[in-house]
Amino acid sequence: MRPRHWWILALFVLVVVLLPAGYGGYLFTKAADQFKSDAGFSTRTEQVPAAFDFLGPFAGGATSSSSDMDIVYQFIRSQEMLTRVDVKLNLRQIFSKPAQDPLMRFAPDGSIEDLLTYWQSMVVPNFDRSTGLMTLSVWAFDPKDAQAIATEVLAQSTAIINDLSKTAQADTTRYSQETLTKSEERMASAQQALTQFRVANGILDPAQQVSGTAEVVNTLVQQLAEAQIDLDLLTGTVPDSDPRLSQLSRRIAVIQDRIAAEQAKVGGLSDPGAPNYAKLVNDYQNLIMEQDFAQKAYLTALAAYDKAINDAQHQTRYLATYLQPTLAQTSTAPQRGLRTLLAAFVGLLAWSIGVMIFYALRDRR
Repeated sequence: MRPRHWWILALFVLVVVLLPAGYGGYLFTKAADQFKSDAGFSTRTEQVPAAFDFLGPFAGGATSSSSDMDIVYQFIRSQEMLTRVDVKLNLRQIFSKPAQDPLMRFAPDGSIEDLLTYWQSMVVPNFDRSTGLMTLSVWAFDPKDAQAIATEVLAQSTAIINDLSKTAQADTTRYSQETLTKSEERMASAQQALTQFRVANGILDPAQQVSGTAEVVNTLVQQLAEAQIDLDLLTGTVPDSDPRLSQLSRRIAVIQDRIAAEQAKVGGLSDPGAPNYAKLVNDYQNLIMEQDFAQKAYLTALAAYDKAINDAQHQTRYLATYLQPTLAQTSTAPQRGLRTLLAAFVGLLAWSIGVMIFYALRDRR
């Protein structure tokens, strides 16, 4: 045995035997018992079919952009959850109960960041994405404290789910209300523009008036042709003083004046100052098209708003608890024997690595 061998042996006794033995002695004599409370829950959505489901894509809706359970998982580990539970239960007092256990207990004068780190080690959520179920494990130095913390975490998780549901419903209803208001304004504007057009031009429907005027002009043209033929038949066969010639000429003149008057109503060339009915009809058709589109948009927005109101009244997201917080009868932590063996194993591993490094450096000389 050389001196280095004695140093290696002494290091082995210190790291692998004495330190784990001291740690084990502390665990078995000073470490306080920790009790575990388990709870299990998941989110569920109840949705009653709306009265406007037949409208299909015209009746809008809203879906959650992320998993509610992911939100709850992060919320449980957050400082916001810690603060809410601390206000109700005084976590500093609960986590600092065992005065004889300085390693496991929480220092009462610790900062909020220290309390959050300690909270995340004592309150552990586990979310199974395949089933959508959340299990919650809470440790404390008293079984009733563990159960109380788990119960309060469930209550606060239920509150955040309710807040998310109310916010989503309020947003959907507000957006539908805004769309409905814009549709009402657009429809009213279209109706007002159409009314102003009819009042300004004194025409109810230019297309119908043009059609009626065209029929009158066609009839007058036929009558004009008949009167012209009768006049041609009499001309040259009767004296110029024949009263029939003057009557036919008068009839022809009257028919021509009437044709010119009717054509003037639709922008005929006989009246350069008459309104341009081609443009008038085009403007009227555009106004009618805008009114029809505004009415359809209003009906769609009204259906979407009614569906949003129905969803807000009947669609509910809630937290479904399948395992109420349990009350422990025996402690589950700290696992004294296992922790002692782990300490010895870690010491052995550290001692082995140190010895190998020592001999590796020695062999390089």
